[in-house]
Amino acid sequence: MPLSDQIFESGNNDTSHTSQNFGSTPASIPVPAEVPGEVDTAIDFTEVEIDAELAAPLIEPSMPGVLTLDPTPIEGRLRRAALSVPEETSECGGFTLFGRRIRSLLYTTDVAVIKNSNADAIFAVYPFTAQPAITQALLTVAECPVFVGVGGGTTSGKRSVQLAAVSEMQGAAGVIVNSPASPELVEQIASMVDIPVIATVVRIDAEAHAKVAAGAKILNVAAGKETPAGLCALRQAYPNLPLIASGGRSSLSVRETIAAGANAVIWTPPSAQQLQADMMRRYREAEQAPGPEPETAVFDPIAAADVNPLESARADVPIPDELIARVHNTPRCCQKPNTNLEFFFDDRS
Repeated sequence: MPLSDQIFESGNNDTSHTSQNFGSTPASIPVPAEVPGEVDTAIDFTEVEIDAELAAPLIEPSMPGVLTLDPTPIEGRLRRAALSVPEETSECGGFTLFGRRIRSLLYTTDVAVIKNSNADAIFAVYPFTAQPAITQALLTVAECPVFVGVGGGTTSGKRSVQLAAVSEMQGAAGVIVNSPASPELVEQIASMVDIPVIATVVRIDAEAHAKVAAGAKILNVAAGKETPAGLCALRQAYPNLPLIASGGRSSLSVRETIAAGANAVIWTPPSAQQLQADMMRRYREAEQAPGPEPETAVFDPIAAADVNPLESARADVPIPDELIARVHNTPRCCQKPNTNLEFFFDDRS
């Protein structure tokens, strides 16, 4: 008798026996003994030990939406020689202006320097009467917010208010008033424009607090050697008020300014003439010692500005008129060859 028939009969016998003992048990289903050829076999690897190095994932998992590595910086072939602000400015907490974070401000009105810098904003004040044409030129080349000066010293009163209104219409991100500006002038400008008014203070006194009460949204602390102490005092009085100050040229002075309570640092870059002089020096050295030419010029702001005529200039104090007159009236043979003002008034060409 074939094996399948034996299994079938055995199944019938078992079923009848089971039915007698358990009347509710259904009949068994006959199963053929042949195994179909299309059945896939599977191997159980649960008992197999795999080396830990082979079992580790090739890519480390990360949290959703978080990359383990920073994206590759995007640089241009011709714009890699940007003038970078000190790296210490990234340690600032910054302040938010119209949704943009401001940590560093570049103190210059040189359009070439502004165009090739990576500062978060431009601090454009100059020792002349504020003019809308200059503001428009700066706004044309800048790729970041521009804070422009509207007077407060020589230029004041109604003219400063009008300059502030025109600056806002041109696209300025904020207006700066000099330290001699009265709290009343700050209040008039603040009531006229919808952009922040930056009030410069040289000492922490009742007038500085009055400027805050008058509507100044940001304070520029320019107290010289007393700047860190002034920042600390203002930070205690106004925990949420944005404070900015000049950070000097050294990394230590920038960190001291930040530690004193500054939200953003004003940095004075070397001039375009100093950068050009540094570039020509490197070109001459390359001619004397031929070698592979660099792909692009790399500016070293510190090396290029060993003697920076703007190093001691504060962002809020213009050059006194009497000092300008003395330079013009003094015979050149009697002038000191290293006078800083010769940088501005040298007409030997």
